[in-house]
Amino acid sequence: MNNFHLVSRRLASGCLQQPFRAASSSSANRVVVLGSGWGGFQVTMDIDKNTPYTVVSPHNHFVFTPLLASTAVGTLEPRCIQENVRVRLSPNGSYISGKARSIDTERKTVSVESFTNDIFELEYDKLVIAVGVKTNTFGFESIKSAQERGDDVYFLKRLAHARSIRTNIIDSFEKASLPNVSVDEKKRLLSFLVVGGGPTSCEFTAELHDFVRYDVKRLYKDLLPYVKITIVEAGPTLLGPFDKALQDYAHGLFKKRAIDVRLGTAVLGMEDFVGEGYHFPAKRALLSNGDKMEFGTMVWSAGLAPRSFTENLNGSFTRHARTKRILVDEYLRVKGHEGSIWAIGDACVNEKGPPIPQLAQVARQQGIYLAKVLNGKIGIDEKPFRFFSLGSMAFMGELKGIYDGSSAGTLASNPDAPHKTKPPAITGFAALLMWRFAYWGRQVSWVNKMLIPLYWFKAWLFGRDVSRF
Repeated sequence: MNNFHLVSRRLASGCLQQPFRAASSSSANRVVVLGSGWGGFQVTMDIDKNTPYTVVSPHNHFVFTPLLASTAVGTLEPRCIQENVRVRLSPNGSYISGKARSIDTERKTVSVESFTNDIFELEYDKLVIAVGVKTNTFGFESIKSAQERGDDVYFLKRLAHARSIRTNIIDSFEKASLPNVSVDEKKRLLSFLVVGGGPTSCEFTAELHDFVRYDVKRLYKDLLPYVKITIVEAGPTLLGPFDKALQDYAHGLFKKRAIDVRLGTAVLGMEDFVGEGYHFPAKRALLSNGDKMEFGTMVWSAGLAPRSFTENLNGSFTRHARTKRILVDEYLRVKGHEGSIWAIGDACVNEKGPPIPQLAQVARQQGIYLAKVLNGKIGIDEKPFRFFSLGSMAFMGELKGIYDGSSAGTLASNPDAPHKTKPPAITGFAALLMWRFAYWGRQVSWVNKMLIPLYWFKAWLFGRDVSRF
């Protein structure tokens, strides 16, 4: 790889081939960025073009995650919410498709496993850890194993997840439309269970409702009476971080749309079962109140957990006792490795001050800040990172949205301190316009800035595509 010292070993049949070496660089400013999410991708875009750097990620693209729910039902197409990493590389940049496995801080190397099972040791002078987090299954093995098999249980963090959900939704309607399927099996196939009450879950629920109301009604009108959407949240409210008035507004909208909202209820697992007269393998969720709920599609978005890479870092890395996220100081430097290793995004947590929320806008701002540090525009301990919240918003379906400005501004030392003025809480079509213009404006390429409004218009005028591929 250009500008980097690289050692590779192939894992094949339990044997290791002899290491080989690529050309090394005499540069003393070699940067390695682990991850292509909000933080890592922002660093990649903003880093000085004369700086040699390599991006390591199993995904060669950045995903605009706030629009994932839209792709899961066909409102948008997957390729219009992603940006390819290679397209954004500078002449001194390179990309490796693989996963970071470990860090040797004494030798300043990162062990990387490529998608072809090669093991690379990549040297660095400065390392940026931006690996993000994974979906938390809270130790429920039945949920984890079903998701890994793509067996009617799906996460919603990547484009592959959204595509799988969309395929399963269409397959469920096609199966239910077969003449030999009983009424009970139709109801099971068209029972959609959303686990978690955060913004991602609520936006997917809203998108799914719009799909049912406008597209199922047009294309599968005989199946409409059998469709049921349920959202289950272990906490007392939907949209926990939002203002209470907005929580109540969202809850009210869902109830008016006959969406079954179950609060204070957790999903503890799932089981296979054989239904009388059923033609297809069936599953049901095990709820904390003792109920068993049959479903055709489960979308699990109930929490976040550290990746195995973060959990398995050696003892020289200090991590938060409960969340296991990497501790950083106010300059985003990893404790004990100041000046050589930084961590940004969901993979890290600040040691001092109020906890910074795990949000895309946080990771993006950290990426902008860290690029300035790496470019020498800010000293490594000159100016601490300060998160400036833009507020929170969510799509609520039927051309409605919500915007919560109660958290807008610089993160206060006392997050519970009252605001001097009443913060804005916007609902309805005005909030939808804010949501769409904000996310449209955050697109990187002009290609996506053209495609996204076109797909929005197409879905509104002609409906969503339900073709099976």
